[in-house]
Amino acid sequence: MKKTFCMTLALLFTLTLSACGKTDAPAPAVSGNAPSDTSVVAVPPSDGQQNQPISQAGTSCTFDPALFGGKLQSCAYAGNGTLFVLADKLYLYDTGTSSVLATAEAPLRDFEAQAIDGGYVLSGMGDSGMMAYIYDSSLSLNKEIAVNELLQGDFVVSETGGVAASTDGKKLAFAALGGLYLYDLESGSLTTLLDVAQNAGTASISISMLNGAAFAQNNSQIVFFGSGSSIPAVDGEEGFSIYGSIAVDGSGLKLTKPSDYEMEEMQSSVSRLFFPQTFTQADGTLLWINRAAGSANTLSFSASDEGKDGVYGSEQGNYVATAVLGSDLTVRVYDVASGELVATEVIENSDPTYFYRIPRIYLLDGAKTAVVVLGGSIDELDTLVSVFEF
Repeated sequence: MKKTFCMTLALLFTLTLSACGKTDAPAPAVSGNAPSDTSVVAVPPSDGQQNQPISQAGTSCTFDPALFGGKLQSCAYAGNGTLFVLADKLYLYDTGTSSVLATAEAPLRDFEAQAIDGGYVLSGMGDSGMMAYIYDSSLSLNKEIAVNELLQGDFVVSETGGVAASTDGKKLAFAALGGLYLYDLESGSLTTLLDVAQNAGTASISISMLNGAAFAQNNSQIVFFGSGSSIPAVDGEEGFSIYGSIAVDGSGLKLTKPSDYEMEEMQSSVSRLFFPQTFTQADGTLLWINRAAGSANTLSFSASDEGKDGVYGSEQGNYVATAVLGSDLTVRVYDVASGELVATEVIENSDPTYFYRIPRIYLLDGAKTAVVVLGGSIDELDTLVSVFEF
């Protein structure tokens, strides 16, 4: 989602530091299925807005609005319990020490972040198409890549998974409309791994389009998803979702058509890849792949239509949250390995506008803490951040 920055001087104010579940006063507008440990803070903007960081030190969560200027719009995982916070600029925030480690001008209004050895890769849609930015650990910009210009005639259109980075920071993979590409950051060489125009596929499935990719199995494989069609063609059959894998040397292509499962996006975590369904087809299940082993699994939610209002994987991949929107927001958190529902929180507010759009939810595995951002993409609203432990 595109967002508008508020760049004028922000009204600074201070909140007393508080730990989740140990606030001096009851948290407003929150209810749950047990005595709630949720803290909710709405920070009003003047023309800019101060908002709150989140701490992952043990089981505590701390808010300090003075650390950020402007309206908080979103966050992204930055590895090892750190978060990118997008407000008037880009902040690298340590949730364990409640401190800002580095800042930079925000390169994009919305982005996907990937931690690599010695730095980060941020990618997203710029004014001229898909962009990738390579930063070191202090947020100094090392390289800027106009991806669609590099591909010369092909286009990356997916903002989640369209650009994948190897964990060693040496290679990028691009999942584009016409194929899958491997880019060597050291040599600058570009290799085509899959070419849709050349009938890429297997004996039974032809690839029609690619929507996302991620490195797996110690950077030796690339897992991808997109759409395909049957070989031979089946009368009346429409294109269907597929996922697959291929070695970085172009060998060992594998394709799978999941039965009656239409994938919306790919979400990457340290240990797992999650494939939420298209919201119109959500049936209460979530396909995921073990990133180390390559095996596919399914997680079942509590309700048959759960997932249509958003599915959110944790930083490490141990947990998944779902959002259920109505007159309020219900957040359910699941343990992926066991399939167990471990927490349910209901977030309420007198302004129903907060529940017109899906929230942003971030799960910090070490602290077992959920951070829910509401209204970050709506300029007219104060950003509401809710934090609870699970």
